[in-house]
Amino acid sequence: MAEQERPKKPQIILKRQVVTKAIVTPKFKEFLSYELSENLAFYKNKVNEIASQLKQINESHPQFAQLHAEKTEAEQYIQSEKSQQEFIENLQLDTEYSQGPVDGFVTVSTGDNLYEKLGGIEILVKDGIIVKIRSSASQFAKVTK
Repeated sequence: MAEQERPKKPQIILKRQVVTKAIVTPKFKEFLSYELSENLAFYKNKVNEIASQLKQINESHPQFAQLHAEKTEAEQYIQSEKSQQEFIENLQLDTEYSQGPVDGFVTVSTGDNLYEKLGGIEILVKDGIIVKIRSSASQFAKVTK
């Protein structure tokens, strides 16, 4: 006897933010220092490029103010290098450091709790390896209990 097919619920895929946290290890601190040095090299190069562009245009040129502002912003990043390096050095081993959000996707369909599907997901990594995926109760559930 053929099994009767159930009608499929309509589904869509939504994008959501997933927080990424890293456990601070010596390797992680080394990685952050490497990223900082790469960013510094980028901004130093940017300052040099903008400086050469500024030499070629007059102060009254409409683009002069924008380029000057970009150069100032890049120089401020470069000047913050020492404090950023101190921050990295002072990170306590085995603590969690929030690396920020990444985009994730979730499939939702009729009958799903949207707040649970979209909320409170964290990925915990140690030296780049996922060690835990956490989900927390939605704010909606906390407020409406």
